[in-house]
Amino acid sequence: MDKSTIERSNLFRKGIMTLLTILVIVYVVYVVGRASFTQIRTETAKQMTVYNSVSTTGYVIRDEKLITYNGSGVISYTADDGTKVSKGETIATSFKSNDAANISQEINHLESQIASLEQLKQSADTIMETPDTIDKSINKMLSRINVSLSDGDIASAQTDVDKVIYNINERQLVTGKLSGLDEKIDQLKKRVSSLEKKSSDSKKGQEVSSVATGYFVSTVDGYEEIYGTKDLEKLMPDNFSADKISAKKTDPNVIGKVIEGVYWYVACKVNAEEALKIKNADSLSIDIPLASSEKIDVDLYAVNQDSKTEDAVIILRGSYMNTEMANIRNEEVSVIIDTRSGIYVPKNAVHEAKVTRTVETSDGKEKKETQTVTGVYVRIGTEIEFKQIIPIYSGEDYVICDPKPDSEKIYSDEVGALRLYDEVVVEGANLYDGKIINRTS
Repeated sequence: MDKSTIERSNLFRKGIMTLLTILVIVYVVYVVGRASFTQIRTETAKQMTVYNSVSTTGYVIRDEKLITYNGSGVISYTADDGTKVSKGETIATSFKSNDAANISQEINHLESQIASLEQLKQSADTIMETPDTIDKSINKMLSRINVSLSDGDIASAQTDVDKVIYNINERQLVTGKLSGLDEKIDQLKKRVSSLEKKSSDSKKGQEVSSVATGYFVSTVDGYEEIYGTKDLEKLMPDNFSADKISAKKTDPNVIGKVIEGVYWYVACKVNAEEALKIKNADSLSIDIPLASSEKIDVDLYAVNQDSKTEDAVIILRGSYMNTEMANIRNEEVSVIIDTRSGIYVPKNAVHEAKVTRTVETSDGKEKKETQTVTGVYVRIGTEIEFKQIIPIYSGEDYVICDPKPDSEKIYSDEVGALRLYDEVVVEGANLYDGKIINRTS
């Protein structure tokens, strides 16, 4: 092979190598262009409920009758706060000393246990429940006890505690682990007899009866006789302010009160704009953390207002009752006028993107249409995809999106809508549909 041929061969090889190098560089540039090695951050799309509310001070108005006792001795209450009592029903008794009152309470508790065991003894031969059904009943009542305790409803919790104890004994009886009911009952009766002998003062003194039918409360706050339900229409912005109402001095002989009627009322002073929102609300509830861990349903009873452009006193009516609700008076209240539930998305994750779809024309042909829609970028494996969102509520730094939007609201089926538990990109640069991301991002 001559020298010129060798030179041409070398040039050819160099040309091939140069071309291959260029192709490699182009490929690397392409990959770099498609892939992002910048760290991105995602958050899982989760359900959230938000409340559109009006914050104000609420003054609770009830028809309340005071209960007085003019005798001497120590008062022991037989009715729990927030429980329903009838007129003439005993709500308390007097004793000569605290020890006597405590002994009497213990005796009452033991007598309740005796009655429960005697009832169990009588029904022993007719019990049809299995251990599984009894267990389900126990679990259900334990859940109710937790709810009652969180709501401050001690009376209901105590009632369910007694039922749980009864069911536990019933289960032991069914499974053959409870025997000697007669001996247990005799032991309790001997304990009662011993306590009665221990203190001759344990016998009941004068009984105190309820003056009306309603909910009993053992404490008073001095506001009982300031406003009643007869005054609701008189409360106007110029003569009512919850913060300026002063309690009255209570007679020392007052030992409790009875809340009459089914309903209680909350009077709140609001401005004209807030009054209009409340009047136009489809449904209302109030949030009073000191009264209940749950929202309390109420009705709009009245809007006391001189004109639609001035402040108003709104009157809300409710019927929910527990120990805490029976005792509150002046409280910070959130009047909830709207509730929205959907997918929570931070506003910094929201973007606009052009989306193309194929539609069929009237003559049966297909054409492309493009529109700018609002959405988020979602991480799926090593790619980012754009998903449309349908906002239903907007907060200061977030939006709540429809979790199941109607299909006609979604511009393109290929793009689709954001779904619960999608990994939404909340931080990242140069985002676009189809972008390849680093696996470790």
